[in-house]
Amino acid sequence: MNNWKKRSIIILIAILYSAAARLLGDALHIPGFYDSLGIFLAASLLPLKWAIIAFIAIPLVLTSYYAVYLIALWIYVLIGIIYWIMKRKVMSKIGILTYILVPVAYALSWLILYSYYTHTFKYFGLYLRMKGFYVLLFDAVASICLAEVLSRTIVPRETIDLDLKRLSTIIVLGVVIIGISFYLVQVNEWGITGGFHEVNGYLKFHHKMDFVWLPLGEKGINNYYYPETRFTRGSKGYQVWIGMYWVQGYHDIADVGLVSQFAIWDQNFWLGSHGSTDPYTYVDLVENISKIDYKGYNAYLMYGGMVSRSDVEPYEEVVLRGFFITYYDAKRDRTAIIYACATEENINEMIDELKSIVYTWNPR
Repeated sequence: MNNWKKRSIIILIAILYSAAARLLGDALHIPGFYDSLGIFLAASLLPLKWAIIAFIAIPLVLTSYYAVYLIALWIYVLIGIIYWIMKRKVMSKIGILTYILVPVAYALSWLILYSYYTHTFKYFGLYLRMKGFYVLLFDAVASICLAEVLSRTIVPRETIDLDLKRLSTIIVLGVVIIGISFYLVQVNEWGITGGFHEVNGYLKFHHKMDFVWLPLGEKGINNYYYPETRFTRGSKGYQVWIGMYWVQGYHDIADVGLVSQFAIWDQNFWLGSHGSTDPYTYVDLVENISKIDYKGYNAYLMYGGMVSRSDVEPYEEVVLRGFFITYYDAKRDRTAIIYACATEENINEMIDELKSIVYTWNPR
């Protein structure tokens, strides 16, 4: 087998296993991404010019799964080059340094991208103390370790050549992992989206939230609506939100602080991405917490509100009022956080309409 074929096959395997690791992590609800597995694999086995092809191809391919990879492409190129250099110049002498510096560079790069995108560099020190930073560190360390194991499987120490039978097995295994994981993700993550009907006068969206909740170290999707008049001052639909976070794993649905964190980070991200240079959101009212039945689930209903900014220039302060409904779906290992709010001035006029929409959903 000539060098061109060998290197092309390694690039293919690197792409496959980055996708497989990302999908498997989502299917099993493991915090972190693990999509850098293929980056570290390519850096271990390829000359730099060929490795860079993999560093670019991997996030481009993953863009079909999550659009954020397009703006994060530079992270994978940077981390790949750093690891390639460390692997050849440092790892043989001070191997432990690679397992420290590369994960730190990976985690910092993601937080830099997040801060830039949301105009929140002033909170960078806070991000370094949050769960998301440590999840990213673990993600990178685990990915390096898995890449080391896989690289030695592809090219065992006793040989310098590639065995076609072994490579075929590795490729087939990667395809199988992707197929099964993708199916589970579609069922457990996106399967509920059909239960959100169209609502006259509202726009409907379904988005992945992994980047939005990056500092929290959480993953999931957001199924949400807002009125066509959401950005029109003076309308009753101004600043109205209604939707459901579908969060991976179990969370304490009675913990108001935990529940509200998802909404706070979502709101701040939205404001920053819409041009506010000083986004902020905080809970200022929680009342009337009660247990209810929601679509057959044991759920909690809580009323309250938050102080935040408008997403329309000049980004004035707004007081939002509304409610949360929370429950845990054990079958799909997902925590649901339903939210609905309007401005303090309009909540009395909007509350019945918001409740009507929420209770006609069928997220089963």
